[in-house]
Amino acid sequence: MLIHHNQILSTLHRITGFIVISELIYAIYNIFVHTLKYFIGSLLGLIAAIATQFLCARSVKTGTTSSRIGSIVISILMLNMFPIGTVIAVVMLFFSLFKWEKDSTFQLPIKN
Repeated sequence: MLIHHNQILSTLHRITGFIVISELIYAIYNIFVHTLKYFIGSLLGLIAAIATQFLCARSVKTGTTSSRIGSIVISILMLNMFPIGTVIAVVMLFFSLFKWEKDSTFQLPIKN
């Protein structure tokens, strides 16, 4: 049986990924309304942000130090996304810094 750590933090990263997906849908809508001057750059940036959020959501379940650092960096970058992103980023920083569930070094074998 797999033991997953940091479920709340993983869920918050997934929620943020879905918020960025909604931004992508809005950007695609703007193609039909406005000009597409910066569309390719914004499209690539949004796809990279979505992939980063979902990769971080998957990796924080392992409880490794590198996934913790990645979560902290993403949370700090998200502080600019006022107002919803700022609130989610503050909660993610709280869980990344103070409520981190790291994977234990020694695990007991599970008998079935």
